Amino acid sequence: MATNAARYRMVAGKNVSLLEFGLRRAQGPDGGLSASKYSYIGGFDGTSNVLAGKMFHIPVKGTHAHSFVTSFSTLDDLHTVILRHAETQKQCNLLELAVDWRRQLSAVIDVSPEEASDGELAALISYAQAFPSGFLALVDTYDVKRSGLLNFCAVALALNDCGYKAVGIRIDSGDLAYLSVLARDTFHQVAE
Repeated sequence: MATNAARYRMVAGKNVSLLEFGLRRAQGPDGGLSASKYSYIGGFDGTSNVLAGKMFHIPVKGTHAHSFVTSFSTLDDLHTVILRHAETQKQCNLLELAVDWRRQLSAVIDVSPEEASDGELAALISYAQAFPSGFLALVDTYDVKRSGLLNFCAVALALNDCGYKAVGIRIDSGDLAYLSVLARDTFHQVAE
């Protein structure tokens, strides 16, 4: 695994970030941990495997799973809503900020907040609290147009209010060409 990772690193060069996402396909009781560890030893920059990150001090990168989003049903599922500002360390209520941004953005992108999933918003807030500097969100668990993009933008702007910048989104189902253009158009609308 390390040798193969080193080959990828040589071909990719030093300026390209290589991330290991093989946990779901790894075999054996410790296959995922071994793959993450040896990919990192071979030159990869990080892993999606949170346990490997913790055990071997490998930077954790990537997005959350659909199952993470569906594990939240309502905003009441959030156990904590406070995030410290990146620079001032002042407490930010990420839930209040995100809900307020969602209300404001709904008129901008013509999507009713009632159509958007509160469970998805709760999941994105929870993920943003865990990874405020690496907020890269999966937005197609329910409906990209009617929920995912609105919730992502609301949390991204809430993070911005707390001194952080969102990294981006992941869409892995549906008409990817259409949805990626829709996402870009939505981001332009929000930026205006």
